[in-house]
Amino acid sequence: MQKYKKGLENALVTVLLILVAIAAVSLISYYFFGVLRYSMITTGLSISNVQMVGGIITGDLINQGASNITSITIQVHPQNNGTVISNYTNSSLNIPPGQSYAFTLPVPKAIEGNNYVITVIVKYNNGQTYATSVEVIDE
Repeated sequence: MQKYKKGLENALVTVLLILVAIAAVSLISYYFFGVLRYSMITTGLSISNVQMVGGIITGDLINQGASNITSITIQVHPQNNGTVISNYTNSSLNIPPGQSYAFTLPVPKAIEGNNYVITVIVKYNNGQTYATSVEVIDE
């Protein structure tokens, strides 16, 4: 009887260890895939209706991401020169997915007829950032 009891204890310990291992793997994978899913949230931004007249840029930004935009930085520089001549930042935003944000930005150093690059950098409430650029001519 003693031999059977010892064998039963070993089997019970083995089963318990397997159950603990399965539970640990389940918790770790639940956490890992949750973090992975959170970090892979899509980002996206479109810039539309952009025009520059007399050194004033206007346009619309459309949040095409899956999270709210919380910050926007708009930088303007001449097409063949990386020196930023106008910079605008708004860090107190909450633009939901699918919504737009209209902007107006003065560019005092703009020269009529020149090409300019507008770079827009947005930050999402999940910490991700996204940047895109568009060219415009000062008319």
